[in-house]
Parts: sequence; structure tokens; C-alpha cells
Amino acid sequence: MNLFKKLIFLCLFLSIFSFTGCNLASNKNKLPDVKPKDFNFVFNYGVNSKNGLNTIKGEYTKDMVIDPSITTNLILSNEEMNSIYLDMKKINILNYPENYNPKSSMRQTPFQTYSIKIVIDGKEKKIYWEDENVSKTKEAIILRELFKKIQEIIINKEEYKKLPPANGGYD
Repeated sequence: MNLFKKLIFLCLFLSIFSFTGCNLASNKNKLPDVKPKDFNFVFNYGVNSKNGLNTIKGEYTKDMVIDPSITTNLILSNEEMNSIYLDMKKINILNYPENYNPKSSMRQTPFQTYSIKIVIDGKEKKIYWEDENVSKTKEAIILRELFKKIQEIIINKEEYKKLPPANGGYD
């Protein structure tokens, strides 16, 4: 009977330890509930990732295709940064691999290339994605939606609207 109690106690202890350990590991890859003060990101997109928003510097670079790229000041509002942060938290962006390559049988050209470097709590998370295969996985769709949301915020800013149109296009 004494051995039986010890065995039960050991099983309970291991179960609790295992649960706590798993819980701590999963929290490691989650954004904090409240947006940290140092939250920023550098987001590049487009053909060969030539368009880019750098919230650290408050700059946006537009790909002019044939002509040299143009850089201008562009700062996101607190509300825009909060909204993007909440979306990143909702999709659990920290769980995406550094080189994201979801599977699909389709291909397209030209295709969007995305890269994002997220700065949070003094740490960096990077994701690079060549969206050539237009994956329809849930993870690809929600990440693409986040990136489209950031692009929409950019193109609705006055600073962006003042930039000249690109000269040329991609085939």
C-alpha cells in the first residue's frame, strides 16, 4: 500500500510538472498581453521585398521599379501600432518559423516576398516568406491578411499618397 501511494504521488507530481513545463514553454512563444513600449517592426514586401516600412526610424521606402527607390518619413499612430500588435498576438506570430515556406501545388509569378523583423522586449523575431506558391493553409492566410493590413495602413497615409507612382511594373 505504501508503494502504491508513492507511485500515485509520483505520477501526480510528474503530471503537474509536465503541465507546468509545457505551459511555460508555450508562453515563451506568445506576445505579452500588453504591448511593450519597445514594440517596433521593419516590414518589407513586394517583388523582391523592395517596399519597406521601418517603424523604428519612422521611414517608408517605395519601390519605383525602373527608377531608384524613394524613402520618406512615415510614422504609424499609436492606434495603428496597437491594432497591428493585437493582430500579431492573435495569430501567434512568434510561432512562425524564420524561413516560412507553407506547402501548395500552385505557383505564380511575379510573387510577393515578405520579410518582417519584430522588436519586442529587447528581442527580435524575423520571418522571411517568398509567397510564390500562394498557399491556402490557415497559417498562410492569416499571415498574409496581417501583411495586407499593414500595407493598407501604409497606402492610406498622407505621406504615401504624396509619393509619385512607380515607373514600370513587374511581369
